[in-house]
Amino acid sequence: MSLSPTTPRSSRPRRVRKPISCAPCRDSKLRCDRQHPCATCRRRGLVPSCCYPNTSRSPVRADPELEPSRDLNPEHRLLPRQISIPDAQAEPEPEGPASEGHARWEAIFERPIDPLCDPPVVASSEQGQVPDGKVCFPFHFGPSVSKENILATLPPRESCDYLISQYFLRLSPLFHVLHGPTFQRQYNTFLENPSGADLAWVALLFTVLSMVLNTLEEDDVPLTERLWLQQLQYTSLQGIASQYRKSAMLCLSEDNFLIRHSLNTLEALLILLYGISHNDGVEQTWALLGTAHNIAIALRCNLKTKPPTMGYIDFERRRRCWAGILLLHTYQAILFRDVDVSFLLDKQEPELFPADVNDSDIHDDFIRKPSSQPTQMSMIMFKLRLFKLSSRICQRLSTPLDAHTLTHFDAEIAAEQAQWDATFLLDGKPSVLDTASYAHWCILQQYAHQLYLLIHRPFCTRQGPGGRADQRTQSQLKCIISGAALLEIQRLFFEVPRLRHYRWYVHGMMSSCALHGAVALASCLLMQSGEFDSSVYLDAFDAAIVRIQAIRGRSPICVKALPILRHLQNMLQPEKAPVPTTTTAVETNTVSEEWAETLPWLSMDMINWDVWQDIVDGPA
Repeated sequence: MSLSPTTPRSSRPRRVRKPISCAPCRDSKLRCDRQHPCATCRRRGLVPSCCYPNTSRSPVRADPELEPSRDLNPEHRLLPRQISIPDAQAEPEPEGPASEGHARWEAIFERPIDPLCDPPVVASSEQGQVPDGKVCFPFHFGPSVSKENILATLPPRESCDYLISQYFLRLSPLFHVLHGPTFQRQYNTFLENPSGADLAWVALLFTVLSMVLNTLEEDDVPLTERLWLQQLQYTSLQGIASQYRKSAMLCLSEDNFLIRHSLNTLEALLILLYGISHNDGVEQTWALLGTAHNIAIALRCNLKTKPPTMGYIDFERRRRCWAGILLLHTYQAILFRDVDVSFLLDKQEPELFPADVNDSDIHDDFIRKPSSQPTQMSMIMFKLRLFKLSSRICQRLSTPLDAHTLTHFDAEIAAEQAQWDATFLLDGKPSVLDTASYAHWCILQQYAHQLYLLIHRPFCTRQGPGGRADQRTQSQLKCIISGAALLEIQRLFFEVPRLRHYRWYVHGMMSSCALHGAVALASCLLMQSGEFDSSVYLDAFDAAIVRIQAIRGRSPICVKALPILRHLQNMLQPEKAPVPTTTTAVETNTVSEEWAETLPWLSMDMINWDVWQDIVDGPA
């Protein structure tokens, strides 16, 4: 069987392929939907250039709303091939297939090579609108915004000065990761040339402003600042605080913080995470905290010794950031016990801790010796020790405690409390000359009493470990004392005038701890019988309900806590209830057992609110 003759491949007429993409899409190797104009050109602002060579289609005049802005220079709307640097000695390109292939490869080499770039930003880069060959942030937060437009939302100079001073008065003492003199120098440089400021530092400035605005009460704002806020047309301080937080995130996005970062980037992230933890919930910081952790490693914040080429200020700034990373991670270790973060305990080494000195003690070439008095870093140093203990306790709580372990943990917590007393109190009394040290002592005591409740709670019921009556009575009394202490700490921050600057602390985590203390107090009082005098504790419970009702306007946790505490109040004092009720033994046992058996009493979003709502509603 013979094969039919075939025409040699070399002598076949070459079939001309009709272009199926418009010229700009072909040049940039982008997908084209073959519309007229195509969606890609509309998105990239290249509608006038959208044409199909060798076809009957011709360039289309764009609709007025699709046209690029008339304010842009036409030279900014050039194709990649047109913005290449010409060679002065280059000869004219020959025509033909070879030249077409050469032009095609030139277009490939000149297009943006970052596969994660967002198309609108790629188009801006191709049109010459992004300076210095800036690469794109991997996630899309919206259209690109110029630095001038971002800076235009800042408050006037005097208001900005006031808010920054309030930050270092209200927030920095509790989470001291910024070196004050360095921030002051950076701020002075910014005032001299705002447009030349690094975007990472601008993000830090917006973060500081956002954080402090969340701490202010309406009567904390002077008249001049009130007029400025009215001009911004925001109904509340929290509204503009939210807007400034968005501006900070926008600055980080525009600065491509995932692929280029500095200490200012890390400082902004840590303060942002601290604010989210206290105002919105620790569980919302997990992913961003991991990013900050990796950035800290990239910036060598976990070095044990100072490199010879690095000054002491930069070295201590890194160590403070590392301490902030550990503190924020420990919140996660305590709250999410099903997530193993034990590797963090190994990183809490004294060699990695910042120097326990004031900002003024740190200079580029030396650090003064630590003082015997409390410093700006004392709070962080004690928190690192306490959270290391907290992490060990919470890991151990995954299995039932025995009496020996309970006694051991009791002694460790008490030893930490003794050190706080020696550091922050004068003759056993709070100092009237140092308000920050008093706030530090109260906050540390809050964590200690929270830990007391966690370790003694299993021993409060008859089904507790060992079931010993004497141990049960001791643990119940310990929980009554610690529960009342948590309510008292909340009262101090809400009512005492010299703690006014820290009143913002009651809106989030402190009220969450107060709720835990109130439920523990009520549960153990309901378990008590005999001649136990509960009048002092009942008065403290009643006062806490009035306080929580006053706070609930700015505290989501208090909104949820109020009906629960009112129900417990009726159970504790049925004779004072608006509607006479009879508290049954079954209902009392249900409340006590629910508190004793519910593990996550450290975050309002991890509390089983449905169960407590069923208790409030009672039997159907």
